[in-house]
Amino acid sequence: MCAICELKIEFNIGHPQALAVAVATREAMESGVLPETPVDGALSNMKLRLAAIDALKGLQSRLEAAVPVSRLMALPDFYVLLIEIGTWGFFHATENGFDPDITPEPPDVTSEKQEDRDVVLVSSEATLTAILDGQLPLDVAFEDSLMVLDAGDAHTQLLHAVLGAAFPEDSKRENNRAVNF
Repeated sequence: MCAICELKIEFNIGHPQALAVAVATREAMESGVLPETPVDGALSNMKLRLAAIDALKGLQSRLEAAVPVSRLMALPDFYVLLIEIGTWGFFHATENGFDPDITPEPPDVTSEKQEDRDVVLVSSEATLTAILDGQLPLDVAFEDSLMVLDAGDAHTQLLHAVLGAAFPEDSKRENNRAVNF
């Protein structure tokens, strides 16, 4: 048996940045910044999927409550990948908030040019839940590669502005570094 066969692979690598996010997430879990993700038991995949869906719904609710519809409508369509089991969410703004009934094409995450790729926010459910619960500041998640935004400059600025409004700076907590670089 090879050494690689002994590794417990906990994260789905569905985006080129997912491995970096997975490594940072594992380090944050080992340092106690993020809680361990329960991956054992007969229903573990179902529990992980439900937790990911709840986190995506929480993100949607927070974004819709934080900014006016006009700012949501200015956002590009974007995907969110929660890496634990590869749960994807698609966010398309309408006059009534994000459209829950849209069926998007699979995202283009491999094109060489950024403008040809779809906008994708890569995170773990543990990170997104910690941000939603006010346990981890959004800026720390980005700085420590717990969350990565694959987007061009203009789209990055728009999404960071809306995320910043949804998760304001006053929720920062000292000594909450996830990774010690």
